[in-house]
Amino acid sequence: MNEVFLPTSLPTYVVNLPERTDRRLHIEREFSGRPEFDLHWVNACRAPRGADGLWQSLLKIIAYADETGESAILFCEDDHQFTPSYDRDRFFAHVAEAARQGAHILLGGIGGFGHWVPVGRNRFWTDWFWCTQFMVVYRSAFRRILEADFGSADVADEFLSRVLPNKMVIFPFISVQRDFGYSDITASNNRPGEITCHFRNAERKGETYQRIVEKYRLY
Repeated sequence: MNEVFLPTSLPTYVVNLPERTDRRLHIEREFSGRPEFDLHWVNACRAPRGADGLWQSLLKIIAYADETGESAILFCEDDHQFTPSYDRDRFFAHVAEAARQGAHILLGGIGGFGHWVPVGRNRFWTDWFWCTQFMVVYRSAFRRILEADFGSADVADEFLSRVLPNKMVIFPFISVQRDFGYSDITASNNRPGEITCHFRNAERKGETYQRIVEKYRLY
């Protein structure tokens, strides 16, 4: 089980390619005035296949967090966008409660999933997920990630879904992806509006789960 802690700030690693100035400006605005996030800017790794570059960026950050003894870090891509549901105190309560439950990762919002199981008020275990733009990664996941065999056909979200059993997501989502009109990872996401569509579909599906929780007063 993860170390029980209630952080007042969270080491936050934001990955960005230097030439993506539009994304850099966007993500700077998202975190402006939010001192609860201890920001560290990371040049994204480059690779012929975008999925490999994203995974290498994650590995670089996790290796550093493991070496420096962090209990948890926030991995954030430069297309992350806060939703109106974000609240600092509720977010950090989720971070602490998920830690007590032994979570490997806590996701702020996802673009797809199969099934959810409620594990707390406004928090669900998920069987798999799409999108990695806002992930709290706990120490319990560090070695699993660093030692995992990421293959030539793998992508980060689906791969993490397989190697990390205890995956949780906050709902209503506190993070979505801003649609910049292109994706380095998935060719189909280059269609205008595709990313936004994924998140809207996931939100509608999540609302069904939330209604069931509320109807039967599960939390």
